[in-house]
Amino acid sequence: MTQSNMQDLLAQARTDALAEAPPMRRDVDDFVTAGQRRRSRHRLLQGGGAAVATAAAVFAALMVPSLSSAPPAPPATPAPVAAAGARAVAYPDAQWTYGFKGFTAGEFTVTAPEHITPGYQELYVRRGNEVSNLYGDNNSVVASSPLYSANITVYRPGVFQPTKFANAAPVKVNGRPGLFAASVMYIDSTDLAPGVALAWQYADNAWAVASSVVQGEYNKDELVKIASAFAPAQVAPATVAIKATYAPAGYTLVSAGRTDDFPSGASYMSASLRLSKTVPSYTALTEPIDASTGHGPTVRIALYPVEFTDSTHQKPGGAAFCNSGNANLCFRMTADGKYLAEIYADGGAAIPQPELLKTLNGLQFADPKQPSTWFPVTSAVPSA
Repeated sequence: MTQSNMQDLLAQARTDALAEAPPMRRDVDDFVTAGQRRRSRHRLLQGGGAAVATAAAVFAALMVPSLSSAPPAPPATPAPVAAAGARAVAYPDAQWTYGFKGFTAGEFTVTAPEHITPGYQELYVRRGNEVSNLYGDNNSVVASSPLYSANITVYRPGVFQPTKFANAAPVKVNGRPGLFAASVMYIDSTDLAPGVALAWQYADNAWAVASSVVQGEYNKDELVKIASAFAPAQVAPATVAIKATYAPAGYTLVSAGRTDDFPSGASYMSASLRLSKTVPSYTALTEPIDASTGHGPTVRIALYPVEFTDSTHQKPGGAAFCNSGNANLCFRMTADGKYLAEIYADGGAAIPQPELLKTLNGLQFADPKQPSTWFPVTSAVPSA
C-alpha cells in the first residue's frame, strides 16, 4: 500500500464522521487491511499528532451480521453424520463459561476464547508473528499488536445452521463432518470480499466456523489443520478486567471478553462489556451477531492501553468526562494512567450524560495483565 493510498483512506474516514472524536489512534497497517471493510462506526479525526479512531477492527474479528425476524431456511440437504468413534468436543452447559484451549497448529497460533455471548464464543488465529503497527510522528512505530487474520466461532449446540455452506465441499475434521467453502460471504451486511471458510461439527448438532477475515488467503488444508487442533479445556467462568458497579436501567449484558464485537473490537483492547435493551435471539444463526447493529440501543464499556489512545483523552487519576464532539462518548483513565476506559451509547440509545458518567465513575479495574485478578462476567454488570 502506498503512502498516497493510505492518505486517501484516512481522508475518506475523516469525511465519514468528523462529528465524532473517539479515543483510538488509527495506523497505516490497519487501513491497508481494513480499507475494504470500513463501516459507519469507523470514525477518524486529527488529534495528538496521529490519526485517531474508534476501537474499530484492526484484527480479524468477526464481521457484522444482520438478523431477520424469521429464522433462515434449513439446509437443502441433511447435515452430514459423524463416523463412529469420531472425536467430539463438548460445549459448556452454563452461559458465560469458557471451555476451549488456546493452541498452536504449525505456523498458526490460536488464542483461548476472548469473546463470549449467550450463543457462541470466539477464538482468534494469528499466522506466524504478524503484527499491526501504530504509527506516530515521522511514521515511527509507537505500538504494535498481534494481527489476527482468521477467527474461529464456536457455536452452542443447536444454534448454528450451515445454510451458507450448501455448495461447499465435504471434508473430515478428526473424523467428524465438515464443509469447506472457497468463496463465501462471512457477513452478508459488510463490504468485505468473499473468503474461504470451514464449518465443521465438533460434536453432534454443534458447529464451529473457521474463517479468513483479513485480505489474504487461507487454503483448505490450513483451515483443516487449525480445526483439527481445536480441543476442550477445563470449564471455567468467563472473566473480564473491568466491573461495572452501576449500569443504565433496562440494559442487559449480551457480550463480553477481552475484545468487543466486530467492527468495534481490536487486538489491542484489554476488556469489553456490551449491554443492550434488546437481547438478540441466539437461534438459527448463520453468522455471528453484532448487537450494536440493527438491534436497538446498546452501551459499550471498553478498556484500552494508553499507548493506543490519543493524548487529548489522557487525564490520569481524574474523574470521567465526555467528548465535546459526541455527547454519547465518555472516558475515564485508570489511577495509574496506564489504561483508558470508554463508554459509548450506540444504536439510538438516549442515555443522559450523567448516567454515562456515573457508569464510568463506578467502574472497578483488575490488572489487565493478570487474568487471575479479573472479575467473573456474571458479576461484571449489575443486570447480568
